[in-house]
Amino acid sequence: MFASTGSAVCEPLYLTDAAKAVGLNYDYARVVVQEYNRDGAAGLRNRRKDQRPHQSRSLLSPKQLEDLEARLQSPPDDDGVWWGPKVARVIAEVIGVPKVWPQRGWDYLKRLEQSLQVPRPRHRKGDSEAQEAFKKTPGA
Repeated sequence: MFASTGSAVCEPLYLTDAAKAVGLNYDYARVVVQEYNRDGAAGLRNRRKDQRPHQSRSLLSPKQLEDLEARLQSPPDDDGVWWGPKVARVIAEVIGVPKVWPQRGWDYLKRLEQSLQVPRPRHRKGDSEAQEAFKKTPGA
């Protein structure tokens, strides 16, 4: 069985040589060539995605997304900061499901170009006077 390298200048390769050149075993290379001969380039695509039902990636409609963006402008109910799990809980309430994964909350924070705004932590044994003296002054 021959496999063509696609160029008129190159000599045809035996399937074993072509499989070795691209790092495939002979049996799989043979299946690939048969699918290409049967279906053309469409036979070489990844068909694993065809087995899963198509799902919309967005949990929220455009109107719900606008409402979420307006909600994120005010502080959360616990007066903390918005972060992934809190946003996920709000999304779950809006769409009426028991749980939305926390990662989806982070996804919507990033989609709305929000970031986690938290003050830098302070060391409990830190000397605030020494830290102030160490800071650079403007114009120095």
